[in-house]
Amino acid sequence: MSPHHPPRLPRARTLRLAGLALLALASSAQATFSIVACDRDGRCGVAVATNNRAVGASVPYAQAGVGALVSQFETNPGYGPKGLALLAAGRSPEATLQALLDGDGGFDGTTIAERQVGIVDAQGRSATYTGAQARTSAWAGALHGDGYAVQGNGLAGEAVAIAMKQAFLAGRGTLAERLMASLEAGQAAGGQTIGKRSAALLVRTPDGAWQDIDLCVDGAAEPIVDLRRLLEQHYALQAIIRAERLARQDKPAEARTAIAEALRRSYGWDRIWRRAGRLAMTMGDRERTLDYLGVFLSVNPVWARQELDDPLYQPLHGQALFEAWRR
Repeated sequence: MSPHHPPRLPRARTLRLAGLALLALASSAQATFSIVACDRDGRCGVAVATNNRAVGASVPYAQAGVGALVSQFETNPGYGPKGLALLAAGRSPEATLQALLDGDGGFDGTTIAERQVGIVDAQGRSATYTGAQARTSAWAGALHGDGYAVQGNGLAGEAVAIAMKQAFLAGRGTLAERLMASLEAGQAAGGQTIGKRSAALLVRTPDGAWQDIDLCVDGAAEPIVDLRRLLEQHYALQAIIRAERLARQDKPAEARTAIAEALRRSYGWDRIWRRAGRLAMTMGDRERTLDYLGVFLSVNPVWARQELDDPLYQPLHGQALFEAWRR
């Protein structure tokens, strides 16, 4: 795959309704905690974790400039596309929520008593709902305010939701970073009482394409930890692309700063270390090139030895360490 692989197209979420076999596995999101939020610049997103597999397949929905929502405990996958369409048509989150509940349809034999829903729109208005059956789980409830809604069920206690709210409101950085921090805070406060299995982070942006984030950990012992790694690697890729652009603009100091950020956030991603080595070589930083290639070699020796044969590194021929790597 090219280092500049084409951006992944947004998922055709409405088509999931046809995948009943998959939804039968992923639709029940009992023991779940999530946050939905929108920034005033039009970014809208969701962070969610659960004890079931593939939570990202059916629970989170978002649309830039419109809003974000989750349907959990017993998920009704129709809520996502219907809810976003209602928000896009100008309905408030409260009105959207009521319309969804009124038209629930009893998906998969369940009722609104088993729904938990959080909705926020691009104006910052929010609404939540926790059905009677969902409230019988270990702890279930929600907190919402300007620009966000936190909801959970099967949790260690209200402290989980409070920690998520506080982390989001106190956070800095992008919407994705604040959503991620909120999810981590919820886990640190006790998370779910019956285990953990999957997590997802979805952010839709006005620019779309490369700027969107759609990350899923479908089954893992530590899904939130793994989701953090994926998010950091997303930003590592953005940073190395920025470094390459700055180098082309003859701004070496800024480019080196961007390279450092990319490597710090790479979590050992071989592709980032390779690109850093190539960029350092084109900038004439031979010592840094050797440093970056050394890490690349330790992470992916087969690819790295192929890389060393590239004519780009001809100026390093004869250098002792470089020649030792080539043998």
